[in-house]
Amino acid sequence: MTGGPTPPGTAPRRIPGEDDLEPLMRCYGYRFTRTGTVRGTEPSGDPADVAAARRAGWPVREPERWSASEIVGRAGAAAAALHEDAVLAAFVAGLGSAPRGRQTVISHGWARFLGTAPRNGDGVPDCGLAPESEVDVTEQLLRLALGWSWNEVPEHYLPDLEAAVAQGLPRPQEEDRERLRALLDVIRSVPAGTRPGELEKAVARARIVPGTDKYQRYGILIGLAETGVLPCPVLPPMWDRFVPTAERHAASRALRGAPRSDITLPLAGWRGGLDERRAARLLEA
Repeated sequence: MTGGPTPPGTAPRRIPGEDDLEPLMRCYGYRFTRTGTVRGTEPSGDPADVAAARRAGWPVREPERWSASEIVGRAGAAAAALHEDAVLAAFVAGLGSAPRGRQTVISHGWARFLGTAPRNGDGVPDCGLAPESEVDVTEQLLRLALGWSWNEVPEHYLPDLEAAVAQGLPRPQEEDRERLRALLDVIRSVPAGTRPGELEKAVARARIVPGTDKYQRYGILIGLAETGVLPCPVLPPMWDRFVPTAERHAASRALRGAPRSDITLPLAGWRGGLDERRAARLLEA
């Protein structure tokens, strides 16, 4: 599927490829380590690096400003143009061959029910958006290419969804499916009562997903929680229905034991277990 033209002065709705990564990473302060993980470093202010990025069509540190209603409308339209099976398949690809695929299950889950969600007095659903948001689209698309995913900043979902529509989503290779099977086996192996932080450590020890740091692994587990593969007793996954921000906050307050600040619901509420039906669907995507 393809989208409309990109407005003048905005970042292209595509994920950076290998040829674009080096200058963009320098501009935004990222570097690859010898083990293939990504680390932060001092952002480059070298005009040559900025010029190289711009020659490739990437505006650097030129944020776009959107209203909440614009984000809701555009994100909802983009989500409607994506088939859920393609989104699930992209997540599987994100376990190895295409790290960019990890985020879209979260972005799509947030946006897929916006069209029918109840509106507040300002005409926008209770979906976590400020009245206006400023987003550096280039940086967000770069972070997708590098494999970060999360479920706390919904304005960042829009570049992901529009890139998925304009560029298409990756399909998993057999190695990606093998990684998913191994990941599901690790989840099955941990005892009831296991907390998300302990699960992340088990995944790290198993070395299932190459080149990931702790927060990239948490992002993968958040994707599994938001699709319901990792069940949460206090909050439904966004994949099932619209989840108002007020409901999410209430569930966080009701969660027994203070959850770690770096782990979000619904993953924060997981205490072991696997939804086998949903896991089977993910394996078949």
